[in-house]
Amino acid sequence: MQKKKLLCRTVACAGAVCLMTSCGSKAPDPPENYTLGEDHVQSLNAMLGEENSGKLTEMETPETAAEASSSSLGIDAETCLYTYEKLDTGGETVRQYVEKLTGEENGFQVVDENGAVTDPLDYSATEGSVALAKTASEDGKVLRMDISWTATDCQITLTRPEGTVGTADAEPMTYVDAVDFIKSLSPATLGLKGSSMTDYSVYPMDGAVLVDGILCLKLQAYPPHEETQANVIGGTYLLSGDKAHLYLLQDDKVRELSI
Repeated sequence: MQKKKLLCRTVACAGAVCLMTSCGSKAPDPPENYTLGEDHVQSLNAMLGEENSGKLTEMETPETAAEASSSSLGIDAETCLYTYEKLDTGGETVRQYVEKLTGEENGFQVVDENGAVTDPLDYSATEGSVALAKTASEDGKVLRMDISWTATDCQITLTRPEGTVGTADAEPMTYVDAVDFIKSLSPATLGLKGSSMTDYSVYPMDGAVLVDGILCLKLQAYPPHEETQANVIGGTYLLSGDKAHLYLLQDDKVRELSI
């Protein structure tokens, strides 16, 4: 009988220890800012509100790594990692956060794996990732944010690698290039009549237009006309410098065309 009581007490103590440690580990408090050295970024919770940013379940920073005997995720002095769960829509949450981070006040830009500025992503996919960067407070380094998401969670990683934020090494598009590109398309692609753009006149317009953060050249296409008729604009188009995006400008509204 004595042995039974001792066994019960041992189990009870084990249960109490379990509740005090991993069995009942407390989620970290959401920070107001992500901090890495002298650089600070307003956190997902602070920028979107806790009701729109899910639940912070994991936080690894140089400070937490120093407190622990070993960091489970190998966090070093130049890395912070934050994991959020229970998001209504992971991609939409990330889109809203990126939109604010790339605003003038925060100064981040969407970059590719090489650190070159690239076009914004499509956040409608169930899973995906995006990288942002801007010049860090320390000379010769950039503050980089890598954000990945699934349907219900996202992970944010801050690092400060050496480098600069720049544009991809590509030849700039000339007016002649833009006109030739438009003329190479079919009238149907441009919403025009006819079987060929040969008889159409295409002219570039002065200045550039920003569409969804993409710098575009403005062009107008004119159909063939009789000598007694005045020129009538067939269509006004906005073409990105890499020729990957073409927009139709109509009634002060912009619609992207499939090319």
